[in-house]
Amino acid sequence: MLTTLVLVLAGITAWCVASLALALVVGPMVRKADRTRVADRTALVAERRPLTGAIPLPVVH
Repeated sequence: MLTTLVLVLAGITAWCVASLALALVVGPMVRKADRTRVADRTALVAERRPLTGAIPLPVVH
């Protein structure tokens, strides 16, 4: 019984460690791809304005 409990807890711990390692490896690759995609669309987003809330407000410095 104790051996089974220890093995189950060890398996859960190994699963968590493997998931964290995968996230630490894959995460920066995904973010890098997102950054380049966002940089390409920045000009398009700047040109588009929503139909509501597009009233320019004077800004006093």
